[in-house]
Amino acid sequence: MALQNFVRLPNAWIEDRGLKGFTWGRENRVECLAALMTLMVIAQHTDQETGAVKITYDNLHRATGLSRTTIAAGLGLLETRFIERGDRQSEFRLRDFDPLRGYALLPAKPLYNSKGQIDFFQELKLRRQVELNAIKLYLLIVSRRDRNNNLAHITHQKIEEYTGIHHDDIKRAVSFLAGNGMIHVEHLPRHISQYGYSSAYRLVHLHTYQHMGTVGRNLDIADFEPVMARIRPDVF
Repeated sequence: MALQNFVRLPNAWIEDRGLKGFTWGRENRVECLAALMTLMVIAQHTDQETGAVKITYDNLHRATGLSRTTIAAGLGLLETRFIERGDRQSEFRLRDFDPLRGYALLPAKPLYNSKGQIDFFQELKLRRQVELNAIKLYLLIVSRRDRNNNLAHITHQKIEEYTGIHHDDIKRAVSFLAGNGMIHVEHLPRHISQYGYSSAYRLVHLHTYQHMGTVGRNLDIADFEPVMARIRPDVF
């Protein structure tokens, strides 16, 4: 199945603070990082009506750069709560997948290079906590994207509350994502932000034509995402 520009990712677990369960502990730090990387790749290849996918270890290795052993460990953390194995080898299904509700939009095709690799993942060495923090923050931004302006408005306090990232480590995670081309940080004058925040986060690879300079305050992206799907089926 050809990669689409963005895909549905069930996000109730993110809003239920599920990202806090992925920690940089002494024993399972690599497994937690591998689990989130693998989850993203599985989601990016799923059928957008059923949430099912057939994807091999070779495909997962190519996309993530992880070894087969590390991929297996990551899948072990995902099973039962986040994914289900199918009846045949290499078949999976995202749990709680519903094509009509309860999902966030996750960038897919634009993250990959011509070799089938996610460029950002090739920068991860599995040795630094900032790498895990960055992916957790990225998924929170995915979940919290405001469809009115394509931005995630969220304070450091809420980031810590929903991800478990220590307040002092958030800025490093933001810089890591921005430096690797995954997000833009928008510095908003407080007088134009209904949220009272001075910063917001925009996904680089999702709705790149929509930002504060092109989208009106009262326009709801949800109103025309189905229309865009009909006009450009490659993006949904």
